[in-house]
Amino acid sequence: MSAPSLTRPKYCFSVFEVDAGAGELRRNGVRLRIQDQPFQVLLKLLAQPSQIVTREELKAALWPSDTFVDFDNGLNMAVKRLREALADDADRPVFIETVPRKGYRFICPVDKPNSAVTAASANVPFGRPRAQAWGRLAGVMLLVLLSAIGIWRLVRNHAEASLPPMEIVPLVGLPGLESEPAFSLDGNQVAFSIQGPENPGIYTTVVGGEKSLRLTRSAGDCCPRWSPDGRQVAFLRATDDGVVIYVIPTLGGTEHRLYSGPSGFFEFYRSLDWSPDGKVLAFTESHADKTHSWITLLSLADLTTRRLTSPSDQELDYGPAFSPDSSTVAFVRGIVSGGVSDLYVMSSAGGAPKRLTVDNAWIFGAPTWTPDGRDIVFSSMRGGLLSLWRVSASGGTPRPVTGVGEMATSPSIARKGEQLVYQHVVREDNISRIDLKDETHREGQLTKVTSEKGRKLRPRFSPNGKRIAFESYRLGYSDIWACDSDGANCGQLTSLHGVAGATSWSPDGRYIAFEFRPKEHSEVYLLDVHGGMPQLLDTFPGADNGGPNWSRDGRWIYFYSDRGGGPLQIWKVQLRGGDPVRVTRNGGVFAAESADGRFLYYAKANVPGIWRMPLEGGEETRILDQPYTDFAWWNWALARNGIYFLNFETKPDVTLAYFEFATRKNIPICTLTTPPGLGVSVSTDGKSILLVQRELAQSNIMLVKNFH
Repeated sequence: MSAPSLTRPKYCFSVFEVDAGAGELRRNGVRLRIQDQPFQVLLKLLAQPSQIVTREELKAALWPSDTFVDFDNGLNMAVKRLREALADDADRPVFIETVPRKGYRFICPVDKPNSAVTAASANVPFGRPRAQAWGRLAGVMLLVLLSAIGIWRLVRNHAEASLPPMEIVPLVGLPGLESEPAFSLDGNQVAFSIQGPENPGIYTTVVGGEKSLRLTRSAGDCCPRWSPDGRQVAFLRATDDGVVIYVIPTLGGTEHRLYSGPSGFFEFYRSLDWSPDGKVLAFTESHADKTHSWITLLSLADLTTRRLTSPSDQELDYGPAFSPDSSTVAFVRGIVSGGVSDLYVMSSAGGAPKRLTVDNAWIFGAPTWTPDGRDIVFSSMRGGLLSLWRVSASGGTPRPVTGVGEMATSPSIARKGEQLVYQHVVREDNISRIDLKDETHREGQLTKVTSEKGRKLRPRFSPNGKRIAFESYRLGYSDIWACDSDGANCGQLTSLHGVAGATSWSPDGRYIAFEFRPKEHSEVYLLDVHGGMPQLLDTFPGADNGGPNWSRDGRWIYFYSDRGGGPLQIWKVQLRGGDPVRVTRNGGVFAAESADGRFLYYAKANVPGIWRMPLEGGEETRILDQPYTDFAWWNWALARNGIYFLNFETKPDVTLAYFEFATRKNIPICTLTTPPGLGVSVSTDGKSILLVQRELAQSNIMLVKNFH
């Protein structure tokens, strides 16, 4: 009886040598680059030379049973890549013969070396001597195995040490916010967009070149993607009427419109990808309500569209990215209220999607595939601040992409040349305060209250005006912080390792209500400001609940929810218990009671303006036709006789304005010299206003050389 060989076989044919154990293909002693799937096909064929290996056998070897891909196209592509590595001609094969409707056959003579290690002779008598022989053999096998592991670790460490170190450098360094980079198929050029008022549009640049080429000049252009032949660039353009997909020659010229449709709600959900086979464009298509989206495929042959994904009413899909063989699409699925998303893959032919991550953390922008199709790289807040992660396309635990650091988004990997580009964002906000002489006149200028590093959002005055609460990314995750109204005595109130925000003080100043996303959905929590753990408020399990605000008597908390699907609606629930009560019928996300107790004022997620309805119920009326912007429902604050809001219609700078109920006029209070952040708050006595200003905003495209 013989034991099996302890080494994986080596094969020799023509001028080639294959080392199955090392995963190497060599020609005349020179190692060739070959992807994993073509290599696995080669091993299956070499194991059965001159015999037909069926397509079903090859599919089973390449993909696990629970994988959702276009198997036929994937196998065809793997065989094509294998023939390219061997310089074999499908019509006049020297190595791989196609057997129509059956499979493939390796037709070149193959040499196999003998097994390296075999068991002792089987001529051992039964009984104790045989047992002793097997014991000695087991010891030898264990010693060989341990030696092999040691050698493997030594070889692996040596191989890793011999890899050239990664080098990270800026790609272009143009003025403006550089964003959404994309490699051309040959890896020699990068397309990107510049956002903001200065030199906006779509650009291309040669890697290592000195000058970029500007293709478009619209501030609404984003998300460029190269055609596989490198002759065109597709991009999205946001307009007042919706979103349009164009293509333009890579050297500039006439734009050609391919598609137009409704614009999406969140600007960073816009995304686009061109299939490597050149046949279709995948893009994020939005519903007319601007709060739902899915992945759609646009045929370039006849410009027809086919909906690929079907998220539920509580979900939205964005960020499509084709695998290198065009058979699979990776995309991001999040919740309508934002802040929670995960990575999925599905066949480009359709079918059920497969979930790759279970982080419930914000994924920013579209993912990208490694050239061999084995891994997907994406930008996520799963570790706190945005950074790059990679995960196997078949699932597993995501691993950080070392070296790129924090605030890295929108990655793109070159199919050739071991290069990666990504968008590096630097964002710092300050909370500013302006005091008022009366409701319509300021006293002095805006002054900084807090200016520590990191992003800050949605500050709120305490009822007595002595404290402010806000959400901050200072330590990585979004948590609740509080300071004195002059910025002193700051402290962290929560440490939940997630996304916590949208604070609201109780009328007695004892509690803060806020929203937090512990898993797949947002929930409303209560925090005693004097200490203790946050407590979950009983709303609607399995739905997104957030945006809390207190009634003036402190008995109720208003909140939004997507219970039942459709647009977000405002509900209210009593602190002492009981079922939530629905307040709005036509949408709503953030509500505040009037000082006289007669009306409820609120904003909506999908239409501009501030709305009002009687507190006891009745018809709604739009009071303020405020211009619509992303997250506009947080950029207003209800006062006794009017509404303070950020007016984005004043150009070039945004204005803090006051809508006076009596005159129905918009009265400017002050002009902001820097772009605003998120959130406006007015003190209970009406003498001070808090808002967020962007102190620093930079975005640069970074190039990673020797990306492995």
